[in-house]
Amino acid sequence: GGSQATESAVEAALRWLARHQEADGHWDCGKYDGSEKINGDTGNTGLALLAFLGAGYTEKSGIFADNVKRAQDWLMKQQQANGCINAKGSGRIGYNHAIAGLALAEAFGMGKNPEVGKVAQKAVDYSIKEHQCPYSGWRYSPKENPDTSVTGWFVMQLKSAKIAGLTVDGTGFQGATAWLDKVTTKEGNTGYTSPSAGSAAMTAVGMVCRQFMGTPNTDVLLQGGSKQLAAATPVWKDPRNIGSEKGFYYWYYGTLAMFQMGGDKWTKWNEALKPVLLTNQCKGGPMDGSVNDKDGSWDPESWIDKHGGRVFTTACGALTLEVYYRYLPMYSK
Repeated sequence: GGSQATESAVEAALRWLARHQEADGHWDCGKYDGSEKINGDTGNTGLALLAFLGAGYTEKSGIFADNVKRAQDWLMKQQQANGCINAKGSGRIGYNHAIAGLALAEAFGMGKNPEVGKVAQKAVDYSIKEHQCPYSGWRYSPKENPDTSVTGWFVMQLKSAKIAGLTVDGTGFQGATAWLDKVTTKEGNTGYTSPSAGSAAMTAVGMVCRQFMGTPNTDVLLQGGSKQLAAATPVWKDPRNIGSEKGFYYWYYGTLAMFQMGGDKWTKWNEALKPVLLTNQCKGGPMDGSVNDKDGSWDPESWIDKHGGRVFTTACGALTLEVYYRYLPMYSK
């Protein structure tokens, strides 16, 4: 489903990320467009690293090798004694740690750097033994009553770690399944902290988690969830106002979910997605790494996207387009 245009869009996004990386290797999520900056630099740096890895770049290969290495090194330095990866003083630990752990697990899977592997393994152990709510999912703080959004990132971290050859205790996935079963309606719609039909984004997260944990696409809950997503295909500024979660967060998870559903479900989603991302990617202007340098990035429009700002939308935009040729197959082995 990709094209030369989607390939070019990914490369433009990666060039923007490369120009805006801080000297120490991280990305500052509050630097652009008045982002709310809820202490999200660790998670945003993880997402940016994933975008480079998803395009096939590692610390040893490609024109962005230095960007990858500096991002890896910065994330590794944020790991605390208990295994949690999060910059000192930052809140929303669950998001930051899970995304950073996901990025380092994938980096280890691709580059086989043993030092990265040690940090990634310690992060997995923290996720399951220290942070996970017993027999359930995850949220911002250790052992906190879960939500579906944070749980989704932890499931992806554990799946990437397993594929990379790290040790993942089965209780992690078992708890995630128990949580999803608790918050999913019989029609397949998943809620944030309780069963709900209101959030297509949470349904997309729930679908991806189930798919990554081995649920077949014929499953009644996946079939039902895909109907909700099919009724809320990507639109840049949605005049239908179907929920309030529209934006890159939703498109990222929705693309992973519908790609794995395949067939007409994927074709129709993809037909809507491509023009939304390609048409609205910023083009032109200075390319000097300043706050006015936007070429290759995407504007954060939805309320969720504004939490992470331009770094978040640009990394998610690249990751979403990479589904065509590399990112998803890693999870399907």
